[in-house]
Amino acid sequence: MTEILFDRNLLTRNRARFAGAFPEHNFLFVEVANRIAENSQSLNREFESALEIGARDGYLSSLIKAKKITQIADVEVLDFEKESFDLIVSNLNFHFINQIPQFLLQAKEALKPNGIFIASFFGEENLSELADILYKTENEIYAGISPRMPPTIDVKTAAALLHKAGFADPISDFEKIQVDYSDPKNLLKDLKIMGQGNIMSKRSRKFFTKKFLKKLLENYRQFYSNADSSVKATFEIITVTGWK
Repeated sequence: MTEILFDRNLLTRNRARFAGAFPEHNFLFVEVANRIAENSQSLNREFESALEIGARDGYLSSLIKAKKITQIADVEVLDFEKESFDLIVSNLNFHFINQIPQFLLQAKEALKPNGIFIASFFGEENLSELADILYKTENEIYAGISPRMPPTIDVKTAAALLHKAGFADPISDFEKIQVDYSDPKNLLKDLKIMGQGNIMSKRSRKFFTKKFLKKLLENYRQFYSNADSSVKATFEIITVTGWK
């Protein structure tokens, strides 16, 4: 039996809970959506039909040049007729898919001949500062560590997965976006409202107690403060592109 890494029901609940506040914390989604749109526009094609997976505010769809655009929630099963779309895009959702090989096969089947798939997701070095501080803090408070950061895919594996699914000429690249926060609590708030909290099925059941949170914030400031007393957080974004 295949292990289920992510609790997708929890993902849905989290996103629904914070949907109202999302527009105030979606800066990263906007930034990456702009890049996906630029990639699609650089192909000099006007698409007949496009699909956005994981549409939350319609921003990415508003940038896509297509006669018809279908928006769906962040799903793992693409239940569409074969050869339905010229373009499929997904913005910062791919990393929470449990069965990525099957998902990619479904995406490829849903594309028309010469259709294009573009997806972005968080890479293996995403939030390396936070991962380090969680490790340090759990060791200090609990004398051990537990799963708090999700498993991720590196840039080479991402291209290999597209190739295995049958996409032609798969491309994967990455970039790092550093964000400076006046307070590390603001980073944690952004992650919560963006729907990037811990949804692993085997996630830690130890809550962020006041003691744990206080120590985590202290450690973050100690190890990752900038000269102006802000703290840095580095997001690694991987973008993959494949042709049918």
